Amino acid sequence: MGSFFQRFMLWAAIFFAIALIYEFTPDTYEFPRRPLPPSDGRAWLSTDAAAPPAGDTPTESTFDLWIESDGAKPEDSLGTAFLIAPGTWVTAAHVLESCRNAHVRVRNEWRLFSGKTLHPAADVAVATSAALPGIPFIQLTDRPPVLDQDGFHFGYPQGEPGSVHTRLIGLARVRQGRPGTRIEQGWVWAEQGRTGPSGHLGGISGGPQVDRTGAVQSITVASTGRGARLTTAPISRAREILAENIATAADGGTSIDPKDYDRHGDHVRDAAGTVSLVFCAVSSRSRPKTGT
Repeated sequence: MGSFFQRFMLWAAIFFAIALIYEFTPDTYEFPRRPLPPSDGRAWLSTDAAAPPAGDTPTESTFDLWIESDGAKPEDSLGTAFLIAPGTWVTAAHVLESCRNAHVRVRNEWRLFSGKTLHPAADVAVATSAALPGIPFIQLTDRPPVLDQDGFHFGYPQGEPGSVHTRLIGLARVRQGRPGTRIEQGWVWAEQGRTGPSGHLGGISGGPQVDRTGAVQSITVASTGRGARLTTAPISRAREILAENIATAADGGTSIDPKDYDRHGDHVRDAAGTVSLVFCAVSSRSRPKTGT
């Protein structure tokens, strides 16, 4: 009996030692290091501002979008965020809502988000980090998009750099979660072209949608139909949870068109660091790691 009890206690001690090692050893996720082009301190390639799009903004919803959780346990995930003021980032709420910790990768260096504010109704969030000297930010605009205008979406679909060219086709009623939850409005965009990975666009959520002047009009929050359509939340919803001193602009100070949007995307992500990859850790054990 004594021998059995001693063996039992020995195995129990081994089990608990392994459990402690597992608990306090962080999971690390490796991401490839990309060679960075020279930075000129600008968010965009060009400083020649295009004329803002003109036309009619849709006022009646013609699409219904129901975004329902599959009920699975939250896992570590990737998304996109963009810098709109020193130390202030905008992203989608679902990118950050399940995170114990969240990190943003700026020019191949991971920075910890020090705080986050989720919009109470819209799929929009604001995150804060230490100020990053030399990283430019992009301008927000109060101008809503107009029908048939070009949209450009930048981010990290599937965790890889990617850019999508779209055209605005209407306004949607967007319901997050169970029936009875509040209905939001979102812009619906039809994909015209893309660079980066093929297939689904998961990971581009939280990235900016800009017009041809480079001004942010909305935040990418969903893609449907194998990526053929994207839905965005109006930037006005982010402004509701931003500090009052965040200014807006008539234009974004550049000129983007369907022939060069991918070059602008590479610049705003890699050279500027303004649009960045987000790593959401649902456990305090998880850590991002940049590969070489």
